[in-house]
Amino acid sequence: MALLAEGILKLHWDQTIPVNVAHIVKQMGVRLQLQPALSASATLSITADNQAHIALHQNLPSVHQRYVVAHALAHVALHHLRPGMTQSIDISEDFRLDFGLRNMAEANDFALRLLLPEAALHYAVQTMQARSWEELAHAFAVPPLFIKQRMADLQLELPRTTPRYLRGFTIDMDC
Repeated sequence: MALLAEGILKLHWDQTIPVNVAHIVKQMGVRLQLQPALSASATLSITADNQAHIALHQNLPSVHQRYVVAHALAHVALHHLRPGMTQSIDISEDFRLDFGLRNMAEANDFALRLLLPEAALHYAVQTMQARSWEELAHAFAVPPLFIKQRMADLQLELPRTTPRYLRGFTIDMDC
C-alpha cells in the first residue's frame, strides 16, 4: 500500500505543497464532480467499463474536500470496488473513521501518504524548521490531527525550542 501511494506521487505529483489532489485525480483519469446535494461526503462509483467517478459534496470545507477526494482515490487505487459498484464515503467533521473496517483503515493510510508525502514532511520539519502542528497543517492544507498521525508513523518529531522567557538566560557553573 505504501509503495502504491508513493508510486502515484511519483507519476502524478507536481511537487507542490499542498499536494494538488485535483491534478492527481485528473492525471489518474478519475472524473470528479461537485454536487450540491449528497447525503454523504462523496460517492465513489466504478462504471461497468472501469471508469472511476467521484461525486463530491460541494459544501464541505476545502480541507475536508481534499481528504475525502484523497480517501476516494485510495479506494480506486487499492481496487476496493469492482466495476458496477458504488460506495458512499462519509467522513465526519472531526475526521473520525471506523477503523474496524479494513478498507477504511487502508484508505485512510493511503490518503495520509498522498496528502503528506514523506520527503516533503521531512523537508518541512528538518530544513524549513516548522515549529508547530498548526504551521504544518496550514502548509499541507490538512487538519493538525493528520500531521500528528503521519509524523508518528514516520517517527518524526518537531524540533524542540527554548521557551521565550528562557532565551538569553545562562547559568554560571563556576559558583
